[in-house]
Amino acid sequence: METTTHGLTKALRLRDLVPMQVVLIVWLGWAGFAAKQGSTQLVLWLLAIALFYLPLAAVVMKLSRAIPVEGGVYQWVKGGFSPFAGYMAAWNFTIYSITAFAVIGSLLADGFGRALGSSGAWMLASRPFTFGITAAACFASYFFNVRGLRFAKWWTNVGMVLTTGAFAALLYLLAKAFVVGAPHLRSSFSFAWPAFSVATLAVFAKMAIGALSGFEDSAIFAEECRKPENDVARSVMIAAPLIALMYILSTSAVLAYVTPGNVDVSAAVPQALRAGFGVSTAGRALAIAGACAFNFAFAAAMVIYVGMVSRLPMVAGWDGLLPPWWSELHPKYRTPSKAIVAVTISVFVLGVLSLLGADNQEAVQVGASAGVASLCVSYLLLFGVALFGFRSREWRPGPGMRFGAACALAVVSISLIFQFVPVGAVASRAMYALKIVVVFGVTNAAGAFLYWRGTKRMEGALAATQSVSQ
Repeated sequence: METTTHGLTKALRLRDLVPMQVVLIVWLGWAGFAAKQGSTQLVLWLLAIALFYLPLAAVVMKLSRAIPVEGGVYQWVKGGFSPFAGYMAAWNFTIYSITAFAVIGSLLADGFGRALGSSGAWMLASRPFTFGITAAACFASYFFNVRGLRFAKWWTNVGMVLTTGAFAALLYLLAKAFVVGAPHLRSSFSFAWPAFSVATLAVFAKMAIGALSGFEDSAIFAEECRKPENDVARSVMIAAPLIALMYILSTSAVLAYVTPGNVDVSAAVPQALRAGFGVSTAGRALAIAGACAFNFAFAAAMVIYVGMVSRLPMVAGWDGLLPPWWSELHPKYRTPSKAIVAVTISVFVLGVLSLLGADNQEAVQVGASAGVASLCVSYLLLFGVALFGFRSREWRPGPGMRFGAACALAVVSISLIFQFVPVGAVASRAMYALKIVVVFGVTNAAGAFLYWRGTKRMEGALAATQSVSQ
């Protein structure tokens, strides 16, 4: 198979990128966060799509064609603003990915426990079980990614099938609610305008930035795509309508069977499946199958994310900002195996730490909010490039794209503020906010320090080279 000048294998085609977009963006668990808003969820989804989702798609399509190189947002922001801005965009995206998947043990434990009902209640409180799931997921992510995208990309196909299966189960329950005239169905499709409040803004922020983000992710693999200048943009166009529909209908299905106050944000889909299919033997089996599909789809997404995130320090290593070993490729599989190890260990360690002093639901919220806060920084830089960057380049966004980028920038700014507000029940709101502040502050300070160290390393290497030549 064809390789790049960096030794990477071109393993991805359009048929691989479309399911990758769905798997990387769609986590039906976000329907639980949206369902907390109740009858106004539909209007909030439509606002999030208009003000963030569509502008993001337009910017990614434009930039992926203009700069089709490995690293995606890192390269785009570096070219549009500065190397430091590009580095921090990539760093914050990395932190987002690691924190988001560090809670995989909590998510899967809650998901299986809810699906099994009373017989699975022990899973909700078992720390060894949660740790075991985290360790297994991390090992699988390492194993498949070291072997390369030709092997790991099949997880996107599996994840696509499983996500579609879970969505199909919710769609069936939604149709069933229509037939039987479920009392909560009308409110789940209401066009009622949401009240302006802190809680509403917090939910909107999580819906927009948390659920509808990710079109730029596959561009990180640009040099491992057969036709990156065309296929990334095409995959966005194909996947965008399907993704929006899946989120809106999934949230409606949850609300058809679970009241907003009783929604468990860490296991909303299994909770709805359990309530919809009932306690009969067949209903229980269907609920378990749907919950398993939902859970394993999230695990499939983690495999791809670990491989994707490992490419960012690899590219930074090419630029001399990180030690060369980050860019070293496996001699057989041509993958950044050492970077993959580092990312996998980081996910596991943070996953263990996230459970200290918190139940599964709070751990999920802390991980999601701290991660999305970091993602907001990456998006502030990305949309800032669309508005203010590339002054010396031929690439110029039109008025429509600039207006969309300005709207998305405003949404991201609001989202960053409201990541510190919990949606579900937590032990202490002040402690919840403090955990996010600490994680967000420490990680960004660490990123800036590592960049400074990298520039000093490059300056030292340049000085040594000059002294030798003299």
